[in-house]
Amino acid sequence: MTYISVAFRKKVSTKSQKVDNIGYLIPAVLVRAFLGRVDAKNGTYQLSGTIPYRSHSLENHSLRLAHRVPDSIHGVLITSVADEANDGNEYSPLQLQPGDILTKIDDSEVADDGQVQLRGDELIQHAYLMRVKKKDEPVTFTVYRNGKHIVLNPHYLKDIQPIIPRWENVDYMPNYMILGSLVLLPAFLDMRNFRQCGHLLKADCIESYRRWPREWDGKEGLVVLTEIFAHELSFSYSRAWRRVVSYNGEKIKSLEHLQSLWTASCALVAKSVEDCNNTEYDEGEQTNCPEPESTFVRLELENDDDIVFEVNAAMKAQKEVMATHAISKPYNILPPNPKYC
Repeated sequence: MTYISVAFRKKVSTKSQKVDNIGYLIPAVLVRAFLGRVDAKNGTYQLSGTIPYRSHSLENHSLRLAHRVPDSIHGVLITSVADEANDGNEYSPLQLQPGDILTKIDDSEVADDGQVQLRGDELIQHAYLMRVKKKDEPVTFTVYRNGKHIVLNPHYLKDIQPIIPRWENVDYMPNYMILGSLVLLPAFLDMRNFRQCGHLLKADCIESYRRWPREWDGKEGLVVLTEIFAHELSFSYSRAWRRVVSYNGEKIKSLEHLQSLWTASCALVAKSVEDCNNTEYDEGEQTNCPEPESTFVRLELENDDDIVFEVNAAMKAQKEVMATHAISKPYNILPPNPKYC
């Protein structure tokens, strides 16, 4: 098998200024599969299918005895399988079961250590047989189950399973929101690397993504106050890098939810001014609109004091802050990427 060598050079900042060189060998078949999926014209890439199971090698004698695997049977033990919904294709449901011994993938026999033979004496791990396939390509598994060899119906590989809702700084520009003189961001895993991020917020970021996606029913995301711009509106408010928990007592579900609540508050103030301006007055009656009743926003911060703004003053401050810092729009909130959530 042909290999392509890839080398990395890393400079280590020490007194001796040593330099590390790291090299890898990548099978050419994988490189060809990668290049074959790149659509340069449209700037897209066809994902490989996800491996729909977890497996364990059968090199351990006790493990073979525990699962009653004869010496003549070789392959890997299926320890768990993906829970995939039937999409209407009669061959789509995954027929693998935990406890199966996976002996062949398509026409390639699987060894006890999980390797398959490509040509001659050249070996490669069996997982790569699926990594070189595109999503929706079929794969045929042969298993040893209950003392019999069974050739399963072809299985069509699905998309890669989601890891996090979005890849910060990878598949989109960061979302943000300006509220008055505050800057708010959705929590993301790399926040833990910021010097300003306290240990409680670090724990929140790590825990929220550790639970994604299996324990995220009904959840959308955490919102973090990361910056307080210098402005009269924010006088005496100085402690950023706190989670924003609620808006006027309503629990915040996500940055998009917070933006909708703020927009509703602004619309309420604007309507009161518009109603006043549209009021018809009798001759000789005072025509100046009375000062509208102040409307306030209260942001509850986790483990800190609340922040309270008067809405009309916050609307004016927002425009001034954006002009001062050359911010083109008050928020950037993109819809979820269906590939990752």
